[in-house]
Amino acid sequence: MKKIFVILLLMVTIPFAGNAQTDETEFFMGINGGLDYNMNAYKLDKNESYGYAYYGISPRYNIGLDFGLKVSKKLRPRIEIKYVNVKYGIDWSPSVYQFGTTVTNVNYVDFNLHLDYLLISIKKFQLFVSPAVKSELEMRHSISSTNWNILELKHPGKILGGAVSAIIKYNLSKNFGITLTPEYTMFLKPFATGNDKPYQRFSSNIGIEYKFGD
Repeated sequence: MKKIFVILLLMVTIPFAGNAQTDETEFFMGINGGLDYNMNAYKLDKNESYGYAYYGISPRYNIGLDFGLKVSKKLRPRIEIKYVNVKYGIDWSPSVYQFGTTVTNVNYVDFNLHLDYLLISIKKFQLFVSPAVKSELEMRHSISSTNWNILELKHPGKILGGAVSAIIKYNLSKNFGITLTPEYTMFLKPFATGNDKPYQRFSSNIGIEYKFGD
């Protein structure tokens, strides 16, 4: 985790160092939250011996805090720390067991590096496109059940991915703005070993952003 912080910090501060003497440099921070729509975020195949199957559970949500630097008229590197919630369960009905409902609730923390690029700026509206590198680490998990408390855990403890988002920003004032951010993420390995479909995520977030300085 410390290595991730150091790498992200260096990747953000290097562009800043190269532009520190310009008038474009600005520091900003933001907070946002929203819903995630995961694809293949559970074990896809049934248990061969007993027939029970996994399934994904909605809604899934996230809350994020980010810090960034505007280093030119168009470019602003940004570090994001995000809390992500994922749920999945077991459907026991096709199996030889009838154990009711079993659900695993998994909490992750993300360390993400974004590179926002300004595409359009019209009066108070701005549109950025933002590719990103994501690192997702499990914080903890819990299991709940109606009458059965054993679940074969099938989720990643840590996983890397790449993402791209569009940031639609409306500036309420010189320093404050509100943001709407749709995002697509493709992870670099399946959610569970043996899955033959990629683990993906669509997110829709709303937030506020504050720019420091005059």
